Amino acid sequence: MKKLFLLFLVGLFTSCVSQDSKIKVLIIDGVNNHNWQKTTKATKATLLKTGRFTVDVSTSPGKKAAPAEWEKWNPDFSKYEVVVSNFNDGGKTLWSTKTQKAFESFVKNGGGFVPVHAADNSCADWVEYNKMIAIGGWGGRKAGKSGFLLRKKDGSWNKCCENSGKSGDHGPQREFLVKHDQPNHPIVKGLPTEWLHAKDELYHSLRGPAENVEVIASAFSLKGSKETEPMIMIIKYGEGTTVHLPMGHANGTSLQCVGFQTIFARSTEFAARGKVTIAIPASFPRKEKASVVDPEKLLWK
Repeated sequence: MKKLFLLFLVGLFTSCVSQDSKIKVLIIDGVNNHNWQKTTKATKATLLKTGRFTVDVSTSPGKKAAPAEWEKWNPDFSKYEVVVSNFNDGGKTLWSTKTQKAFESFVKNGGGFVPVHAADNSCADWVEYNKMIAIGGWGGRKAGKSGFLLRKKDGSWNKCCENSGKSGDHGPQREFLVKHDQPNHPIVKGLPTEWLHAKDELYHSLRGPAENVEVIASAFSLKGSKETEPMIMIIKYGEGTTVHLPMGHANGTSLQCVGFQTIFARSTEFAARGKVTIAIPASFPRKEKASVVDPEKLLWK
């Protein structure tokens, strides 16, 4: 009996240590011009299937909810290592001042942040949020008011076009080639340096303060700006790290793209811990062909 009890204690201890080593993630949703229910389901499944994360979801009040309801919505960000945003208010910030300040403090003091797709359309009037994401689109953003575009010239990324050009757009959904600007960065290290992303909106002409940002991967906007556009960005905000992912439309197959799922999971780990341990699925796409697998069925090595 004593031996069985000791084995039970060892097993319990091992289980607790295993859970404690997992990265605690909070997904924010509830308002979006895209199908946030689909996006939350897919992104949560992707993270859980890796075995590296625990995931909670905080669903906000609806867009037309009374201010008093928004005052009550105060996620406890301090319980998590990284926040994933699947939230887009269309430009005018709905979060209460208290919740805004709590989130600023969370990231500034070392928290991770991963805005996915339309999350960079959100909060155009929230100065610190725009610093966290570097560049965003729509929502009242415009040239002469909302900062810079990021443009690649002679191999380097630079701010430009403060007073001219669009402030968010995309062409028709299509497959497009993602190329790694920094192939040795932990998020993309070991991956093919060019891979075909499944059908998605390729955001272009995003605008913002563009401070403390480095571009890890990009894609050419053939049906939009006719420019190379950032697809993975890392932004430092205080002690915290944002990994901004403009990919990931809810409709079509982008959330099922093995390339997107891999990048999303590894980006979330990097935003939280500053390193990447998640393996690369054998079905990761190549340059010639996209790879689509349901998040709940994707086999991670």
